[in-house]
Amino acid sequence: MLSVDRAASLRDVAAGAPETPAYTWPGRTRRLSATLCKLFYRWTHSRAYRHNERLWRSVSIDRDVDGTVTGMRIGRRGLTIENTSALLASRTGACHLIAAGPSINEIDYSALELEHVMGVNGAIALQDKHDVRFDYYCIVDAGFARNRPDLVARIVQQPLILFATPLVLWYIAQYFPLDHMRCRVFVIEDVQFPAGQRARRGRDLRDTCAQSDLLLFDEERMLGFSLDVRHGVFDGHTVAYAGLQVLNSLGFDLVYLHGVDLRDASRTPRFYETPGNMQPSVLDRHFDAYIEPSFRQAAALLKQRGMRVVNLSVDSALSVDIFEKRSWRSLTGSRTGFAQRMRA
Repeated sequence: MLSVDRAASLRDVAAGAPETPAYTWPGRTRRLSATLCKLFYRWTHSRAYRHNERLWRSVSIDRDVDGTVTGMRIGRRGLTIENTSALLASRTGACHLIAAGPSINEIDYSALELEHVMGVNGAIALQDKHDVRFDYYCIVDAGFARNRPDLVARIVQQPLILFATPLVLWYIAQYFPLDHMRCRVFVIEDVQFPAGQRARRGRDLRDTCAQSDLLLFDEERMLGFSLDVRHGVFDGHTVAYAGLQVLNSLGFDLVYLHGVDLRDASRTPRFYETPGNMQPSVLDRHFDAYIEPSFRQAAALLKQRGMRVVNLSVDSALSVDIFEKRSWRSLTGSRTGFAQRMRA
């Protein structure tokens, strides 16, 4: 069950938010201008700069001498970001990472007390049925930001910390007034595609990793893990993998994965979707080559570093030799007793 303080906080959030998320699709002229600018950029830049085609005209990034992000501006609006704060390595204990797999619908969240929670992509829709407050959020999928502005608008109107890429933030700025954002922002980047710069090749990334808190597992496939998200995150082809890197950087030593099913995703709706309105998924296509080996090697690394990861999706495509699996029902009952059992 929710604590009294957390339940009251959630009611305050709901009371302070508009009943209908305030977002507006860009007008036709604005969309045409953005498309022409994108095409012009493609004509004048090599493929190695393609990831900047939406950003070059209106997004500027400030960096320190190490190349880490210290500031970001979209148009005339400077974002107040958390990158230079003491946020990282400031947390301890357990955090729940809630993804969007259909196994979420099997969990009775009214029976759980979740002290710290991170959501990814569409996890915010869980609030339609349960009183779950998100402390952190992670969005690295520009397709999600582009296709589900209704869900993103709900996220940015809550007092959480949003970890997002420059491209995701650019999409948000296209349909949501940034002055109305209630969330705090921490800018993260894909280590392979730094904003405003050339895409990194395998050998470039190898040299970068040797000088930072980035660990490269596979140079050819660009698989790795970031111990400090100020230096970027490895994509892993699923936002849950980026979220895990964020939680490790924040300092949590116990992570519960919710809804990280990764099974038959191209034909199975996310927990908040129906077969008629589900968005496309490429998880199945990338599972064997990218997702599974990324999580497998990250699991061994995190175990060495003292982080425990528990997968609450017992039917997840991630096997039990990667992360231990438990039923969500093992979290019910006394929180103190459960924490003692989990750390035993």
